[in-house]
Amino acid sequence: MNPWEEKLREALARKGAPEGFAERVLARIRELPEPAASPWARLRAIFARPVLRWAAAALCLVIAGSVGYRERQEGQRREGEMARVQVRQALRIASVKLNAARRRVEEINQATVQRRL
Repeated sequence: MNPWEEKLREALARKGAPEGFAERVLARIRELPEPAASPWARLRAIFARPVLRWAAAALCLVIAGSVGYRERQEGQRREGEMARVQVRQALRIASVKLNAARRRVEEINQATVQRRL
């Protein structure tokens, strides 16, 4: 076998950990500062109490109800605006038709009066 291969095999051979390695690693882990809790973990801790869960649920219901109510009012307002526009348009059309009918009646009356003379 080649001496280079022998050195490589020796370098890559499995070796046990040195004495006290696990204790040193655990000691260093204990020395590390506590990781900061994530915002979600803090939020879960806050809502761990049932009273706060019920309060949060009630608040969500109130918010959802008020948003739904506002959207309903806005929809009714839009429908009212559309109805107002449609009524105005209908009145304009009716006015044009009535004016045309009035002119036609006047023409017929004038023709009748002229025939009588």
